[in-house]
Amino acid sequence: MRTLIVIPARLGSWRFPDKPLTMIAGIPMIEHVYRRSMLASDVDEVVMAICEDKVKNACMAFGARAVMTRTDHETATDRVAEAAEILGYVEQEDIVINVQGDEPVVPPPVIEMTRARVTERSDVRCANMVEVITDVSDLNNHHRIKAVISLNNRLLYLTRQAVPAAVFDIKKRAVFYRQTCVMAFRGDFLQQFSRLPRTALELIEGIDMLRLIENDIPIASGISPHLTQPVDTPEDVPRVEEILKTDRWFGEHYRNSKG
Repeated sequence: MRTLIVIPARLGSWRFPDKPLTMIAGIPMIEHVYRRSMLASDVDEVVMAICEDKVKNACMAFGARAVMTRTDHETATDRVAEAAEILGYVEQEDIVINVQGDEPVVPPPVIEMTRARVTERSDVRCANMVEVITDVSDLNNHHRIKAVISLNNRLLYLTRQAVPAAVFDIKKRAVFYRQTCVMAFRGDFLQQFSRLPRTALELIEGIDMLRLIENDIPIASGISPHLTQPVDTPEDVPRVEEILKTDRWFGEHYRNSKG
């Protein structure tokens, strides 16, 4: 069994142009993601999936391997699938992990936990963890993708709206979750996923994992005890820099991840 981590990154985000190269604590955002991905255990390769020379040059500067992909991909998962195909990670026993390029403080254990959800059973084809929402402002932040999971730890739905509706929750039972932007796939299934037509809810919500839910394809999940902090807008950068001040993986661990 081989494991490939692919970090998709492109400059054309309408929410935050040139976001991957944004400097955070003196380091480009995608280098943070790369260094932290390198710290995950039992990984064979970590690569960037890109489509612009400017990003390629940045990757070369901090020593990351970059795979050039097509410029016309509409989703990050489809870009990851192309990179995995180019590198030959297309077998059922291969594990391909998509670590989004705007997750500069992703905890390495989240990557490991997501992979474990796929490898623990041979019939599991993909996994996407969730985490408890601890900041109530996330509920009304459309950039944060909320999640509903089943009692058997499968994703039931992903949405940019606050769910579940708690207007009648007199006893305050509701627990709110959001999607963790780390997804793991079996190599052959990722290629099948990328060939599926985009679906109505996927296009409405702007969430590519809904393509699987609409096709009745199970997504294994679970509640991660580790918190992530995506960078969706420039306003998220100071928050990330504050997290890095006490982050256990920043600094010496980054230096150990080189080479």
